[in-house]
Amino acid sequence: MAEQRALSQWEIDALLNDLPGDGAAEDEPGGARHDRSALTAIKSYDFRRPDKFSKEQWATLQSIHEHFARMLGASFSSRLRTLVSVRLSSLEQGLYEEWQVQVPNPTVCYVMAMRPLSGNMVVEFNSELAAEVVDRLLGGNGALVDRSRELGEVEIGLLRSFSRVFSMALQEMWSTVRPVEPTLQDIGQDASLIQVAAPTDVVLTASFEMSIGNHRGQMSLCIPYQVIEPLTPNLSAQLWMAASTRHAISEDERQAMETLIGRSRVDVSVRLGGVDLPARTVAGLQEGDTFVLDARLGRPLDVVIGERTRFLALPGTVGSHMGIQIADVVEERRFELTRASGMPSFEEPTPTAPMSNELNTPSFEDDETE
Repeated sequence: MAEQRALSQWEIDALLNDLPGDGAAEDEPGGARHDRSALTAIKSYDFRRPDKFSKEQWATLQSIHEHFARMLGASFSSRLRTLVSVRLSSLEQGLYEEWQVQVPNPTVCYVMAMRPLSGNMVVEFNSELAAEVVDRLLGGNGALVDRSRELGEVEIGLLRSFSRVFSMALQEMWSTVRPVEPTLQDIGQDASLIQVAAPTDVVLTASFEMSIGNHRGQMSLCIPYQVIEPLTPNLSAQLWMAASTRHAISEDERQAMETLIGRSRVDVSVRLGGVDLPARTVAGLQEGDTFVLDARLGRPLDVVIGERTRFLALPGTVGSHMGIQIADVVEERRFELTRASGMPSFEEPTPTAPMSNELNTPSFEDDETE
């Protein structure tokens, strides 16, 4: 059995001199370099918030959330019928209590289940943007919204039904990693009362900048690590790129897309004609003044969809209402060339009823009437 004894002072000094420090730097020419390299190799580590994701997984999460922002912006634009922009501003890993502190109060919090994953996540939606969404869902334009007042029960009900927009975007977001079915569990206006994780649990937080019309605001996602932990093996760039490859859509998917597009509303107008006037003439217009348009009687009128001319039509009446009858389909390229040259490139369609200088208009009764 080895003899056990205490170290002498000489042995203690010898051991201390071998450690990187001021003594080593003074005794050895390369001691200073050895000291600096040893300090550089030391990295701080916070045991309260350990790193849960590798660099490759973090890059994949960044791409997934950027894809989510694009899909959410398109979904909002379709539902609200206005331009909506969503941009990922930050993606961070932190503690749940830190996320609760930085979220404004009041706000709108959607608690979403991610079946078949266990646990819930939170979609936080700025209250100012929520008021904008409610107003536009009710037919307004967001100009006269009182953003300082609390939301009522009817408005909360509208926002509850609006959660389907987030559910579909989340489902598409994670579809390239693993199919999930996000469903709304609860909705609240105080983040401090939403408990989907312990205060010191690690969460993934994604912050987004959103603009609806002329108004800007913030929204965020808070996903506890234990919810997405089963997905971490699939968070590799190769698997995500392979899964996100587009495939040919099926007939059912095509019909579903046609049904959704068919419900969309577009602005359709008929252009009777135009005229170029000097600014001084426009400034001097008074009630009763007349001017001649560049359109001729008997010629088809331009049917404008959005900001482009798509059809030519004859004016008339449908019962007691004014109407038009489509006479020709305008190809975009042909329309631009003929308008630039001032020459018509279509054959003048024969009117179904006479049109004279007395502005007699035909009456349309067939199925093609618009």
